[in-house]
Amino acid sequence: MKHFIKSLLLLSFVFSASNSIHAQQYQSIFGNESTKWKYPFCNLDVAEVQEKISNETITLNSVQYEKIGTPYQGTINYTLVPNSGNALAREDLQNGRVWYTSVIETIQGYDTVEFLIMDLSLQINDSFVIHELFGDEDIAIVDSVYYLSGLKHVRTTYQHWASDFPLTFIEGIGTNYGIAYMHDHYNMCSCLLSVDKDSEEVYLNNACNPASAGIKEEPIKQLYLFPNPASKTIVISNLTGKGTYTITNILGETVRNGTYFNTDLNIDLSALKNNIYFIEIEGEIMKFIKE
Repeated sequence: MKHFIKSLLLLSFVFSASNSIHAQQYQSIFGNESTKWKYPFCNLDVAEVQEKISNETITLNSVQYEKIGTPYQGTINYTLVPNSGNALAREDLQNGRVWYTSVIETIQGYDTVEFLIMDLSLQINDSFVIHELFGDEDIAIVDSVYYLSGLKHVRTTYQHWASDFPLTFIEGIGTNYGIAYMHDHYNMCSCLLSVDKDSEEVYLNNACNPASAGIKEEPIKQLYLFPNPASKTIVISNLTGKGTYTITNILGETVRNGTYFNTDLNIDLSALKNNIYFIEIEGEIMKFIKE
């Protein structure tokens, strides 16, 4: 009887995990109590680190928004004013989308506008509209989807003219350009320095600081896994050229391992069942879905 109950619980866990493939919920970019973003602001001879803070919510038309404000004299100024970056933000955790409502300058004058600033549901070759000053739009194309430390990353082809790093959507963080990147039009430093959730630092980019404005930085080496989800094969690129890998299932059991000798690794998934898996390679653990 005990063995029957144990097997039933195990089947229930596997069934629930399998269902999560089709009902995935992404991590929120906000902490439970508070969130703080730090980013450099550079304009002409100005170079300083600025902060955005969120520790209040508001409900409008049955929709919950996170209030994004600026620290000021011991308080937080949440007033929506032009070019402040203050905003109301809302999330769709089912698809990994975030919208940002703020006051910007348009052809008709100042206006309160909501922009989609992140979308983790995008796949390779999908397009994303980047909103810029006075209604001009740049079209970004997704060129890779991969996981780092278990968090989904969607990298686009959009690149700010003063940055060597393309705009990337990061699960649980937002973007590597910062949460207000569509609204800080006069900021020539487009990068996110750090994120704190509930007073704990969860993201840090040491290459992002005011002193490095205008200085070209070497991109940090990253491994890329695509496509994800995958049906037949996955490709892992930007490898060192020689090493081993291990694939485990959601129970921690090893289902496959092997070696590689090139900078790109193609792995045949035909022998794996449809489920969630983890691959450990070059010190990174990346999650992928076989469907």
